[in-house]
Amino acid sequence: MGLSVKNIFFKYTDIKTFFITRLTESQIAEKVLIKKGSIVIDVTQRQSMICLDPFCISVWLPSAQTGAFNAGGATLFFNKGGKTTASLKLSLIETVPTDNGTLLLYKIEQVKNHQLTLIHRVALLGYLLRSKKNTYRSRRVISALYSYPRKIIIVSYQDSEYYNIFPMDIQGYIPEEDIYILGLRTTNVTLDKILAAKKVVICESDEMDIETIYKLGKHPSTSPTKKEEMPFGITDSELFGFPVPAAIGGYKEVEIFYNRKMGYHMLLAGKVANNKAIRKEPASHYHVGFLQFQKSEYQSIEGIY
Repeated sequence: MGLSVKNIFFKYTDIKTFFITRLTESQIAEKVLIKKGSIVIDVTQRQSMICLDPFCISVWLPSAQTGAFNAGGATLFFNKGGKTTASLKLSLIETVPTDNGTLLLYKIEQVKNHQLTLIHRVALLGYLLRSKKNTYRSRRVISALYSYPRKIIIVSYQDSEYYNIFPMDIQGYIPEEDIYILGLRTTNVTLDKILAAKKVVICESDEMDIETIYKLGKHPSTSPTKKEEMPFGITDSELFGFPVPAAIGGYKEVEIFYNRKMGYHMLLAGKVANNKAIRKEPASHYHVGFLQFQKSEYQSIEGIY
């Protein structure tokens, strides 16, 4: 039955939570809007996932737009071609002042999915992706969050006795404030070291092979692979001297100024101290939700995830 359902309803029949694609930022077709009352603001480059248990997001707004959002809830809309693909009802957790605005931390309270048709959504989220490891609601929220492509970054940290390089996609960069947002699992061995040093390097994956990137996430963080045994060349970042893959499109050296435990993930916010561009408009790998990918023009890249 599973095979027939896949073939009847979906263009891409390899059933999984995400597809992987490689894009430059200018190729991303989706938009993200936040709404409160009659106020609607484009926050496409101001929003980020920060925790998956409970589901939380952050939205940054400049000082001139923050007023109405400093208390109470809001609604986040995911949009493509003028049509809503998903929406999230949000409740405000905390506001974090920044130099030129405010970082708003929200918990996701309700979700509405609009991709394809109701029968497509039920077939995928209620049947084909069902699992004892998650709930129907969590699958709906994940589908909504990944209706906007989520960049896969490569994180690097090093001290005198330890180093680690690993991928993640619970992140976001706010160009207007030059701030990076990260949501690291509290079980990540490297987390406490990053918090102590208040430094981290964020790399654009660009021409790196996706399987190599995912393998970085599978090596043991307690005793990472030796640098000389890595399947790629390594150079040192300019400011911190942290190891970065040679094939990346660029990197940002970030100084952490705020952290908060959100649940299963720790939120880190940091100011970019050095932005090293290696290639003009580098590409990155992205996760795109299964339903969102069905009618996109994005090209699928196979990975081992």
